[in-house]
Amino acid sequence: MSINPSFDNKWEKNIYGQAKQLNRYPFSDVVSYVMRLFGERLKANETLRALEVGFGGGNNIIFLAQAGFETYGIEGSHSACEFATEQVKINGLNAELIVGDFVKLPYSDNFFDLVLDREAIYCNVPSAISQTIGEVHRVLKKGGYFLAFMYSLEHGSRLSDGGRLIDENTYTDFTQGSFADTGITHFFSEKEITDYLSDFEIEFMRHLRVDSLIPYKGNKYAEFHTCARKR
Repeated sequence: MSINPSFDNKWEKNIYGQAKQLNRYPFSDVVSYVMRLFGERLKANETLRALEVGFGGGNNIIFLAQAGFETYGIEGSHSACEFATEQVKINGLNAELIVGDFVKLPYSDNFFDLVLDREAIYCNVPSAISQTIGEVHRVLKKGGYFLAFMYSLEHGSRLSDGGRLIDENTYTDFTQGSFADTGITHFFSEKEITDYLSDFEIEFMRHLRVDSLIPYKGNKYAEFHTCARKR
């Protein structure tokens, strides 16, 4: 494990350090939700700060910077941070990207208008997830938004890809599938997310599921998309 409690070093060793999953383009749902929440304010040139926890290759960081946010990111992988920093530079943008620990965010209270988690916080045991979401709440301004993407208990890999249970709804050592070689993986229920976000006002929560029909029948993946506002 990494010295950072919220980062499983398998991501550095097996994924980012091997130049895997360094995505170049922002996720379409991230773009849609962010522009729905902030589009008019960005058009008005309002100063807005955004933080992505677990930014990987920086694909969403570049989108946020291009959209007009003062953009920050924290990541557990040195290799991913180096790659993302170079991509920001190549695109002629500015973003403050650091390697650090989600459970102790190095930012002031009430600093951000948006915190984005696009499938990063799930790479933790429940105690670290709870600490991280508490930190997200702390660094958000009153009225700021936490936009979170979290894998569901209905995800096909949880059911069939041979993970070893290490904590409640938390697995590691998957023998196959999308979580092989990535270390700790937590799957969420609706109630669990609601409990984690008890200090927020949930604006919306959606459960998305993709099922394969051909060439085989079965669940491909399932995840929650949640937008919560700091009261």
